[in-house]
Amino acid sequence: MIVSTTLTASNADIIGDALTSVAGQVDRCLVIDTGARDDTLEVARRVAGDKLLVREFPWRNDFAAARNFALEAAQQAGATWAVTVDTDERLLFDAGFDLRQALAATQANVLLVNDEGGYYGKERIVRLPTKARWVGPTHEALGGQREGESETLAGVRFASCPRTRTPCTASSSATWPSCASTRGSNAKEPRWHYYLGASYQDLGQYAAAIDAYRACAALGGWAEEGAWACYRAAECCCSLQRWTEAIEFCARGLAIRPATAELAWLAGFAAYKARRYEDAIAWSNMAVVNGMHERRRAGFPRKSFRNLTALYEGPYDVLRWTFKALGNADAAAEAAREFDAAKRAREAAQHG
Repeated sequence: MIVSTTLTASNADIIGDALTSVAGQVDRCLVIDTGARDDTLEVARRVAGDKLLVREFPWRNDFAAARNFALEAAQQAGATWAVTVDTDERLLFDAGFDLRQALAATQANVLLVNDEGGYYGKERIVRLPTKARWVGPTHEALGGQREGESETLAGVRFASCPRTRTPCTASSSATWPSCASTRGSNAKEPRWHYYLGASYQDLGQYAAAIDAYRACAALGGWAEEGAWACYRAAECCCSLQRWTEAIEFCARGLAIRPATAELAWLAGFAAYKARRYEDAIAWSNMAVVNGMHERRRAGFPRKSFRNLTALYEGPYDVLRWTFKALGNADAAAEAAREFDAAKRAREAAQHG
């Protein structure tokens, strides 16, 4: 049995679309009521009909606790698979896609679903029973998985609507105090520093964000996350026009995960802005080699954290402006042609 799980409070305006997006692919729609005060449950009942299950979970400012309760409730309902669909998300299935057949064919216990742009994936489908547990009161992650236990499910994506997160808001101004308050008790958890940095960055507090990202990378956790923390720190440095420091963060990130082509691209951009043109060319060529252009296709696998523009046309954009600055019109024109080809390849990959 496949059961979708949705946490909700007062979300009458958006829960209907969330459930509609998944109801046709699951056997039951489990809604975890954390304190709805409007007609959220009535909307859910109209959409899901006889498939609807409702369980109450008093909200206590802990998303992981609520998600773990949802997994347990789904298992108690007889589910062999739990599909997470938040109220501000919609699952997008390819034409003819059959979730039941896809789950029957996989050996994985946890399946990630990519966002509609292909930039990152989320753990959204879990085989039950499971030893995996959500951890973290906010920006929660699914822990307790063994190496090779998860994979990305093709044929389905998710889209997020522009809505603050519920039951409590996820706007940066509300989220960063929560992250900051947990930092002391999770000082050795890289991800808390990462999301604290992300919240500071969203608020435009770039110096504080850089410090948090630096702490994340220094803790030596998940390589993708550590490298991306360096990438985000470099972004903040660029916002402050601290070009040399941005390059240094990119180099540090590449030492953590050399296959992160976006770091080489951003280093090339920062070098161009610093008028270090020879370096800009070298960094950009490194990004091309490890990127996703159709004639390269290095495409090192990763679970999350990606910038598709940087993986395709971004390095050629830096090259064309760098060669133009150097007065090399022929090289600039060639880079411009490569830019157009790589951009078309990215657009085809995103919409194919």
